[in-house]
Amino acid sequence: MGLKGLLLVFSRVFQVHDRVPCEVIPKDPYVEHGSSIKVMFKKTCNTWKLNSHSKNFWTLENKRIDESLYESNSTFSILTISNITLPKVTVRFHSYVQEYEQIMSGTIIRTYQRPRNISCVTFMSPCDFVCHWKHDIQPTEKINYKVIRQEGPRETCSSNHTSCSFKSCPIFSYQNYITVQAESTFWKINSYTLELDPWNTVKIDPPKHVRVVALRACLKVDWERPGGQMFLSQVIHCQVRYAQHVMYMSMGEMVETATMTTAEVEECTNHTTSVRCSLDKALWSNWSRPVTVLSDLNVRGWQLNLWRKIDPPDNRGTRGVHLMWKGISPACNAIDGYKLTWREAEMVVSSSVDRASITVDQWACRVTLAAFRGNTTFPEDSVYLPAIGESLYQVTAPQTTAKDGVIYVSWAVPPARPVNGYMIDWTADGETYNWLRIQDTDLKLTGLLNFTPYTITVTPLYDTNTGLGTVLTICSKEKGTTEISSFFDHEKSAQVIWTTVPQSPCTGAIVNYTVFYKTRTQPEMSVTVNSGIQKVTLVSLQSDTEYSVHVMASAVTGKTNSSVSHFKTKRYGRTFVITTGFICGVSFLVVLVTGLYCVIQWKRILRKMVPNPGLSSLAFWSSQEYQTPYNNPLETETICENIYPCEVDTKTDNASGPTHPEDEDTLDGEETGSRQMDRRSSGFGSSSSCDSQSVEESIRLIPAPAELPSRSQPDKGLNPVESVSSQDSPLDSLDSQLPERCPINPYRGQTPVESPVPPAGHEEELGRSLLETRYHSHTDSSPAYVTLGMLQHRKSNGET
Repeated sequence: MGLKGLLLVFSRVFQVHDRVPCEVIPKDPYVEHGSSIKVMFKKTCNTWKLNSHSKNFWTLENKRIDESLYESNSTFSILTISNITLPKVTVRFHSYVQEYEQIMSGTIIRTYQRPRNISCVTFMSPCDFVCHWKHDIQPTEKINYKVIRQEGPRETCSSNHTSCSFKSCPIFSYQNYITVQAESTFWKINSYTLELDPWNTVKIDPPKHVRVVALRACLKVDWERPGGQMFLSQVIHCQVRYAQHVMYMSMGEMVETATMTTAEVEECTNHTTSVRCSLDKALWSNWSRPVTVLSDLNVRGWQLNLWRKIDPPDNRGTRGVHLMWKGISPACNAIDGYKLTWREAEMVVSSSVDRASITVDQWACRVTLAAFRGNTTFPEDSVYLPAIGESLYQVTAPQTTAKDGVIYVSWAVPPARPVNGYMIDWTADGETYNWLRIQDTDLKLTGLLNFTPYTITVTPLYDTNTGLGTVLTICSKEKGTTEISSFFDHEKSAQVIWTTVPQSPCTGAIVNYTVFYKTRTQPEMSVTVNSGIQKVTLVSLQSDTEYSVHVMASAVTGKTNSSVSHFKTKRYGRTFVITTGFICGVSFLVVLVTGLYCVIQWKRILRKMVPNPGLSSLAFWSSQEYQTPYNNPLETETICENIYPCEVDTKTDNASGPTHPEDEDTLDGEETGSRQMDRRSSGFGSSSSCDSQSVEESIRLIPAPAELPSRSQPDKGLNPVESVSSQDSPLDSLDSQLPERCPINPYRGQTPVESPVPPAGHEEELGRSLLETRYHSHTDSSPAYVTLGMLQHRKSNGET
């Protein structure tokens, strides 16, 4: 928000007492559905005055309204909204105040509707006048309704629902005027007035005592006049409903009963009948209680259908004959049973039986079937049984095909003799037969069992006998059923392997296989291969995803599907695992080698013992012991190269230069005493030598400082501390001669400390003190020890 916006906010906060409310007038109104309304906004409010240069506009449900609907004067901005059909709309007024768009105010317009589709019914027992209507309202609204009936005197009925009962009948001599008034907390509206004839609102009671009698091929229906004596002077119209048919009939004045005979109905069938009636131009009554009857059967017009299947003869020529017929339904109760006769034999069976078996010899005969009731025999049917070896005609060029569970049979007409028709029978198990008599030379068999072999026999029929049957065998639907045997799933592919089921009579030649696969969210995909392949690799799969798969085998006559199986692709493929394993192995070897190298180097560093400076001491040597100057090293070698690990012999003191005779005597005389013990206790042997180098050569590496006084020139007034501090130490002189590549002695930077002067009687012990300095050579892994000197302080002739 910029500075102008902040000023606008603060100015509104501090000018509350001068505010004029900004609002759209009227505020949240209710209007009738489909009507129009004008809303206004006052231009002066909250001390902000909108002028003609301000950009003002209206919105309806957040959509800008065309400016052609605006009106404006000096005080108000007016908007006209027409044909409001929504239950609720929001209107807002917008304006630009100081370059900022503001929603100045708004209003919510709600609509309400009139009650409609008013209908009223007059019930006669008990007497009641009930009105119904429709009203589209919000579910949360509570509406009170009042129904006003004017038929001379005015009557009202109140309700909270869209129906209301007056509990009394209208006055039939007056017209009724019905108005429904709806009222809520915010609005009230009346419906349009409905004018009614009271007689047209009467809904009489349904007919009573309806009786139905089944006649031959029809029904007879009787009922009593509804309403009793109440409407004897009026014509009543009635409807009779039966077997999905409706018949009309009118009852004249003073007629108390009615009778109707229906049209022809299906024989031996249960029919349900009901009746309803109404006054002229009035409402239909409810249907009467239904009455169900069984229609009669015209047995004489019923045609029996008899057929037979003959077994092969035995060695005596005896044959078994299986008779079957389509007779009259036992539910019709039209007959008592059936009578079978052949030659001199006879068999009687009940009406509920539709098959029988008899035995005949080798000769030809005819079997007759007849239905009877009491002593009356109805029309019959017969079938011819040919003799064994009888010459008979049969159909030619029979053909059968099957597709999608339907069998198509066709044949050619037998030669030389005209036929009266053909009998086709078929069976799936050899016990239950279906048969049909036709005149055509082709037939389509439906309703068959899938993947089931059927035996079909086509027999020509003649006037006096039957021909020879032609037997055909075919499967209703051949299958190539498969079962998925295994999966080999990878990261983004999977191999599916399947096997075919063992051969069966209806296993046909497989044309191809189709593998269908899908995930739970993606559409199904498929791959088709020829019949010689029983595995397929599915590619471009998603990793770590579950798939469902099944295989469809397509044969010539149909298709079959295997059971659905599931597999899940791997999260990581073989290549990823091998690559990852190789990288991890190489990384492990690199880390192992690096670790071993670091351990070896660390051990080498640990062997380089670092001396403790706190164990060192510093003292002054006698000036007479360093009269012989040190020999400078050769230019071709460095001081570092001449430092070797060694132990200094007790005679090392003589290598420091010429001494006085008395010093030599003193040293020689004390060599076997405490000095030797001190040297052994200091870590040096009594007699040892440097490796590959004499002690003298090693000591010559250290130059003699010229500043120190010789031992032959004692100075009683020399202060040890002042002498060292005023002159460079021998180590400093040595540093100036060392090359840059030599290791730096950690003791060269030490600050000399004052060595305390021993009291009388301790000169020899102090003279046996030893200063030992250790150097670490960075070119050798073992430490090198160099003895700088062994000093002895003793008191002689009053000098130290």
